[in-house]
Amino acid sequence: GAELAAEAQVLVFDEFQITDVADAMVCRQLFDACWDRGLVLVATSNRPPDDLYEDGPNREHFLPFVRRLKAACKVSAVAGDTDHRRLRLR
Repeated sequence: GAELAAEAQVLVFDEFQITDVADAMVCRQLFDACWDRGLVLVATSNRPPDDLYEDGPNREHFLPFVRRLKAACKVSAVAGDTDHRRLRLR
């Protein structure tokens, strides 16, 4: 995280999700290190932060990351009737 923060100012994730315990632990350590050094995070996801790693084993150890994610980031829901991904298929 420290090396990444030294090289970048913004970190972008598209379709951000966490599905296993290894991802959960890596994300927590990586994001903490980046945020502690002022790195900006931008992410898209089909899940709100409270649903990340939902029902995962030892999820209680991941919840501090969810709380920090919600405190450090502005969460915006983009709702609409159009699935813009499907527009390219026409």
